[in-house]
Amino acid sequence: MVHQLLIPQQEIRTGRLVLTPVTPADIDAVHELFSDARTWTHLPAGRHIARAETEDLVQRKIGGRVRHGLGSWAVRSAESGVFLGIGGVDLTAGGVWNLGYRLVPEHHGHGYATELSRAAVDAARELRPDVPVTARVLTNNPASARVLARVGLSQVWQGPTRTAAPAGVECQAWSDRALSPAQLDWLVDNA
Repeated sequence: MVHQLLIPQQEIRTGRLVLTPVTPADIDAVHELFSDARTWTHLPAGRHIARAETEDLVQRKIGGRVRHGLGSWAVRSAESGVFLGIGGVDLTAGGVWNLGYRLVPEHHGHGYATELSRAAVDAARELRPDVPVTARVLTNNPASARVLARVGLSQVWQGPTRTAAPAGVECQAWSDRALSPAQLDWLVDNA
C-alpha cells in the first residue's frame, strides 16, 4: 500500500471548516464520535463498541483515498480547530461516490453538514465529473435528507433497508444525476 505521506494532503477550507484527510492520528476522536449513542439515534446498530471497529473504518477511509484520490475528511472548526466530525465522499464498488458524514452531537443544527457536503460534492465533481454523487439515508432521518436536497441531490429510490434499522424504517437513495441500471441496482442491493 502507498504510504499516506506520499499522497497530497488535499486540505480544503470552507467558510467555517477545515477538511483534512482522515489519518491514524484521528482514530481517538473518530472513535469517541462513533461510539457515542447520540450519533446513532437513527441507526443504533451502527454504533462502534470496540476501538478496533474505528481503526478498521479509518484504515478503509485512508485506503480509499489512496486508491481513488479522494475520500473522507476529518472536519474541524476553522476558527477553533475543534474536531466536529468526519465526512466526505468515498468511491464505492458500485462505481458511484457515496456522500456521508457524522458530526459530534453538540455541533448539529449549525449548517456544518451542508457546508461539508457541498465541499464533498464539489471535490467529487472536480476529480471525476463522470461519476455520480450519491447518498443513502434512512427515512427516520429527515434532517439528512434536507441536507442532500440542499446540495443538489434528488431522491431516486426508496425501499427496504438491509441494515439493522428500527422497525418500519426504509432507506432512500439519492443522486446528483440519472444513474445507470447497474449503479441503481448496486445502491438498492447495499441499502
